Amino acid sequence: MEKVREVKVGNVGIGGKNPIRIKGMLKSKLSEKLLINEAKRLEKEGAEIVRVAFVEESNEKIIKKLKKVLKIPLVADIHFNSKLAFKAMEAGVDGIRLNPLNISSKKDVKGIIKEAKENKISIRVGINSGGFKRKFKDTRSLACEMLKVVRNYLRIFEEQNFSDIIVSLKAESVYATVLANKMFREEFDYPLHIGVTATGPFIDGIIKSSLGIGILLHGGIGEVLRVSLLAPSWQEVRVAKAIVQFLEKRKFFPEIIACPTCSRCQVDLKSIVNRFQKKLKEKKVPFSKIALMGCVVNGPGEAIQADIGIAFAKKRGVIFKEGRILKTISQKVAEEEFLTFFENVIS
Repeated sequence: MEKVREVKVGNVGIGGKNPIRIKGMLKSKLSEKLLINEAKRLEKEGAEIVRVAFVEESNEKIIKKLKKVLKIPLVADIHFNSKLAFKAMEAGVDGIRLNPLNISSKKDVKGIIKEAKENKISIRVGINSGGFKRKFKDTRSLACEMLKVVRNYLRIFEEQNFSDIIVSLKAESVYATVLANKMFREEFDYPLHIGVTATGPFIDGIIKSSLGIGILLHGGIGEVLRVSLLAPSWQEVRVAKAIVQFLEKRKFFPEIIACPTCSRCQVDLKSIVNRFQKKLKEKKVPFSKIALMGCVVNGPGEAIQADIGIAFAKKRGVIFKEGRILKTISQKVAEEEFLTFFENVIS
């Protein structure tokens, strides 16, 4: 599929010529105060769309409050009860998510589509492997079954001439997730919301998400993503932005280049990096890459690749800016001088 169509979620375009979008998911208990605080944090972290679970009809009040405080689109996550989709749309959401494995009645889906079309609300068809509640003989079989269910579900939408659709096919398996999305893209031009689900412990989750999302984005597949971690939602947004930036799809934040250190390193590079990270959060930094290198083996070369940087040697430090050596200083004062230099440049 050469071109992906554009779908609007509120005022945010997904697909077409739009950049890859970052989505956040609210995790707080269904309390107005907690959800509003979390939603504001996600917006501040850089989420461009926020999703919230819509569990019962009384949640309509929370939806209305969230819509008042958020500047970004709000999507309601609907499962099992099709009536909640209508309540969410009445409350003013910008999009809804339907799961083909638990909202499957064609009559119900057609009714939701009719309402969404009238109110210009997008629908995400989102399938998770856990919804099958059965084991597959291998991951390929799982991926094929996910695609089959989504394909059949989309026929209902196409019969109703509704195309404001985003699709997601997620599994806890990186391989099944990648395969299902690749096969989907060969058939359909709807934007894909990508991610790996049920990723497990924190580090495992980052690795699975980075692999699955990274493979797909590198192959040109995926228009919006949500990283799923057993962690606060703001950390998911940060990891999502990092994945997109490190694949050079978008720029969100200044990047520190730092070596992993070895026995040659004569400075406490970890502490230096931590101090710089703190400073970067405090100031708006006009550099995309800042190098902090622990020794001379790769240090000067990597520092040259950065916009600004320092390479530490046994007795000295060398400050670089855009490939030019600006200053060679004693290692004893190198960090302090670089901090001062850095602050003067960015002030």
